[in-house]
Amino acid sequence: MDKDKNAKLHTGHRERVREKYLKSGLESFADHEVLELLLFYANPRSDTNPVAHELITRFGSVSAVFEANYDDLVTVKGVGDAAATLITLMPQLFRRYSQDKADAVRVITDMKAATDYLIPRFYGFTLERVGILCLDIQGRIKNFVFVAEGSLNLAHIDPRRVAQIALQNNADSVILAHNHPAGPAAPSRSDIETTKSLVNALKLINIKVVDHIILSNEDYFSMAASPKFAPVFIYNP
Repeated sequence: MDKDKNAKLHTGHRERVREKYLKSGLESFADHEVLELLLFYANPRSDTNPVAHELITRFGSVSAVFEANYDDLVTVKGVGDAAATLITLMPQLFRRYSQDKADAVRVITDMKAATDYLIPRFYGFTLERVGILCLDIQGRIKNFVFVAEGSLNLAHIDPRRVAQIALQNNADSVILAHNHPAGPAAPSRSDIETTKSLVNALKLINIKVVDHIILSNEDYFSMAASPKFAPVFIYNP
């Protein structure tokens, strides 16, 4: 009898949470309630409220939960394969959604257009990644390709590969981009030296590096827009 009563209360609670979301979205939800609602769809029968609380306690925030890896998630009591898979899917789903929206940008006319296109492509990454945006002579986007993972230095980036990708896409110019998952968007010494090397390497095949944009979680930095670094991008064939 007690089990039947608890089941009815539990069912009623789920319906109330769903109705709250459908009525007002997630704005009024506490962090654990966001996770609780999500976990309804991985754990259709169990109470997800204590699991949601434990996830916040263990990882500290909703974003940290979503960025946690599968092996760490399944060590939390109540988080099985389905729940861990669903949670790890979320950042990639957000990134795919944002990229799809950003694909409306087809011509890079200024730094805002460049960052509107690039930011979604780095969304949710917890490691540094390096990419190049290939443009034609009118600034139309030809392709975007990730060329390396890890800190930006010549040990991780092969200038010959960057040149090959640019040539394969018939690029007139490229924008170098990479992310700083932790810390500010300001360029490091390694960032600067590698940028200079790539500018010089692509100059040999008459391809311009027009900017190097560094993205952090909350900011971005354009080296070409900085008086200190702009001279690096002056192209003299």
